[in-house]
Amino acid sequence: MTRSCRFALVALVATWLILLSTPARAALISEKQEIAIGKQTAAEVEREYRVDTDLTRNERLKRVAAPLLRVAERKLDWQLRILDIPQVNALAVPGGFIYTTRGLMEKMPDRELAFVLAHELQHVERRHSIRQLESSLYRQLGVLAAIQLLSKGRVSQGTSNTIALANMVVSNRYTQDMEREADSEGIRMMARAGLDPHGAVEALRTLQSNNKSSMPKFLNSLVGTHPLTKDRIRHAEELAGSLAFTAAPVPDVQAPVTDSVREAQVMLALESGPSPLSPDPDLMRLALDLQTPPLSESRLEGNQGLVVWTFPENLTESQVNHGLMNQEIPRVLGSRTFQRYGVSIVQLPESQRRVVLVVR
Repeated sequence: MTRSCRFALVALVATWLILLSTPARAALISEKQEIAIGKQTAAEVEREYRVDTDLTRNERLKRVAAPLLRVAERKLDWQLRILDIPQVNALAVPGGFIYTTRGLMEKMPDRELAFVLAHELQHVERRHSIRQLESSLYRQLGVLAAIQLLSKGRVSQGTSNTIALANMVVSNRYTQDMEREADSEGIRMMARAGLDPHGAVEALRTLQSNNKSSMPKFLNSLVGTHPLTKDRIRHAEELAGSLAFTAAPVPDVQAPVTDSVREAQVMLALESGPSPLSPDPDLMRLALDLQTPPLSESRLEGNQGLVVWTFPENLTESQVNHGLMNQEIPRVLGSRTFQRYGVSIVQLPESQRRVVLVVR
């Protein structure tokens, strides 16, 4: 081997060791690249598991997550979704995608759910999957090939490079240090958000009792790939007990005033039309809850639909019924037929009314 070759080899090895031993390597994957990888990974998750679109569960998820997202350090386009599976589990995907399962939503009260969300948010805040991905790239490709891929290779949503990187995210698992960090920072996040951090201890105990749940293909899920040890629960107890927190104030949102006359007229129309619907007490409560901002938009998803329509108060009964039954409902629901409904109509400023109709 010539002297120049030996020098080049030594330089390459030195560069590799420096990059592998310094925190700066995380910067090799930019936030833009992280989001592209995250979108591809999220698509993989949603090919494997159906997304639950139940309005009640999704509105609850948004409500519990809201104070946590307000104190999140990274300003990502956070996407929180529910996977329609009975197992108790959760999953964080790079770039801002957080998944819980229907089983977890049904098993945990709000204070425990808040910790699970905070824990998963911290995996993204701390870029844990991205750090694992970089380590995998170094091991499998070598440092120069990794740098070539990340700096000059095309990494954008849908490219073959991104798909390969997304598959690497799916096949990795968090280290115990990453789990401890997500626990600790998640508990601190709860306190900053004005949520009782002791909910973390209860959540970990619930997870420990459900440790047979699993999402086999996605190793970086909350349950099934890393044991929930007594030490982890004890650490949560100690940390939660050491943190002072001020309960988040209840938002000063004035309850909307119901227009009971209009509501009764619309109910009569819904129950006596060509495809009559039956009132459902749970959907009636949900329709009223959905009047409180931030309000969802009209949409049709699976076996349910949501119609949100604002109209001037000077419309006659027949004009309201015609606008709702012959225009808004067909526009949103198409030719689909449903059996049950919940409806609320409230007064708005500037002499307007808003109807929220939920059908299943």
